[in-house]
Amino acid sequence: MSTDNVEPRNARGVAVSAAMVAAADSQGATDTTATVADVNGARHASMSARATGPASANADGTVYDLGYAPHEGPRLGRSAAIRTMIIDGSRRALGLRRKPWTKVIPWALIAAAVVPAAWVVALTFVAAGFTLEDAGPFGDPAEFFAIIGNLTMMFLALVAPTLLIPDRENGVLAIYASRPVRAIDYLLARGAALALLASLFILIPHTILYFGISALYVDGFGAGLIENGKEIPAILGTTGAYVLGYGAPAFLVAVFVRRVAIASGVYLLLMFMSGALLEITPRATEQLVFKLLAPFSLLWNPWSVRDWLFDREPEQLVLDRVGLEPWVGAIAIVAIAIVTGIIAHRKYRETF
Repeated sequence: MSTDNVEPRNARGVAVSAAMVAAADSQGATDTTATVADVNGARHASMSARATGPASANADGTVYDLGYAPHEGPRLGRSAAIRTMIIDGSRRALGLRRKPWTKVIPWALIAAAVVPAAWVVALTFVAAGFTLEDAGPFGDPAEFFAIIGNLTMMFLALVAPTLLIPDRENGVLAIYASRPVRAIDYLLARGAALALLASLFILIPHTILYFGISALYVDGFGAGLIENGKEIPAILGTTGAYVLGYGAPAFLVAVFVRRVAIASGVYLLLMFMSGALLEITPRATEQLVFKLLAPFSLLWNPWSVRDWLFDREPEQLVLDRVGLEPWVGAIAIVAIAIVTGIIAHRKYRETF
């Protein structure tokens, strides 16, 4: 890139600037007064030209006073910028303050997660003789993760590309880079928005079911809240596994793909292809190649963590078939999330 027009930043540049100041000072008050008069005259000529029309405008051009003023409010710093990007990203992902069609898919998925849970809870208070067995998978938090997990994967397939790709394609990153925001701040804000939305997507239906299941407890609603509250740590841990396990691959795909729809398709294809490891992995195998591939089963790792935290018998998933403990799935999820963060930071620090 040519550097002929770049302002010098060395000692010579400082000397040139000092010489210019000295030369200006040597002109005295008379030149200063003349300069002010010239400026006022030019401004008067400009106003006259605009008043009389284009025909009488100065051929050398017109100077307009646009009235730019510096920011006079408080400077909140990086933390406020990160908080603002989290809020902005959440609104964008949900289609808030955007065109109506951008709200259809995210809110349809939210409805698919919340409405069945609310319906089951309504039945517990309305239908006589309604029991946990009648609730099916909605009556067991561990079983409910099999339903909400698949919906979460589709939700993340939409949200992650929506958070990252428009900023790159529309040139918004240059605006962020002009503020006191670093690449890591931007990625943390977008990742936090993704994690927040996915966590709420999972926990809101679980909260609804928690109160509904507690109402069916034979010793009363209060006793049901206490008894079912023992599973809250397992619910929170499994939620984290699904958010990280499904969110990190979606984030990584969105870092490289340039179109939202294509990124969503690539992510879902990647997840289903990794899930196919369950079909090709023999039962009770000791072959090293399958042991090495098992932790990369992105679709099934959160399921293994669920079985581990809820102290359930393994469902013959990939890790169990190769003789690995379910907690290996948690290690794999965290490792993939860390690698995703490193790769994303290396790519985005070029812009910031």
